[in-house]
Amino acid sequence: MKRKIIGLLFTVVTFVIAGNLSFGQGTTTAGMNGRVVDDQGNPLPGATVIAIHVPTGSQFGGITDSEGYFRLPNMNVGGPYKVTISFVGYQKFERSGIYLTLGQTYKLNVVLKTSTTELAKVVVKGRRVSYNEFDGNKTGAQTVISNQEITMMPTVERSISDMARLTPQATVNGNGAISIAGINNRYNAISIDGAVNNDVFGLSPTGTNGGQTGGSPVSMDAIQQFQVVLAPYDVRQSGFAGASINAVTRSGSNQVKASVYYYMRNQNL
Repeated sequence: MKRKIIGLLFTVVTFVIAGNLSFGQGTTTAGMNGRVVDDQGNPLPGATVIAIHVPTGSQFGGITDSEGYFRLPNMNVGGPYKVTISFVGYQKFERSGIYLTLGQTYKLNVVLKTSTTELAKVVVKGRRVSYNEFDGNKTGAQTVISNQEITMMPTVERSISDMARLTPQATVNGNGAISIAGINNRYNAISIDGAVNNDVFGLSPTGTNGGQTGGSPVSMDAIQQFQVVLAPYDVRQSGFAGASINAVTRSGSNQVKASVYYYMRNQNL
């Protein structure tokens, strides 16, 4: 009996630890979904949807289901993307210049016109979107910082704390500690490419690995996008009280690029 009780307790503890480790992993990709219909509003099952990540040439594709819906998960963040949707007997749809943010599910609903129809005029229709409408692009208060903003923004420490200042609710003290909405910085969840990057021992004043030496866990030149989330309605992000600071590194492109920086100090400063 005693051995059975010990074995049962060991199993329960194992599941509890595994459940705790699963929190706060964040997300490292984006996605796209929507619906394809004809000019009569009827769904077009079997339509081909292809999204091309222009900098790398990576393709993400799929086909619509019986109701005309398509889903493209696990896409690279950033862009631009070029989306092409085609179906036999209908005019091809193309859209360029689409940029995806971290954790976003970009919604794209498309109406395909028959290839034999001549358009005498263009009718633009709009609809009022309720602020109560819920979709993948509105999941609570958040700040997304793109690679372009990282490149153009002046920085002192070249660290995550410099980028977190763009969040209205963020406060950064002299040690680089990031406090979101008044919560202690040790309650933030920091991840890079989905890997937890918090200072688990509590030795760093900034709350990140390498904070004791004044270093950054990753070079700012390698970051593609930052996402600072305060109260996400997303089951993939949890286990924090201040904010979830999620970063993904750049995937590169087919062009050779480089960046150079240096530190300087002399009597004139």
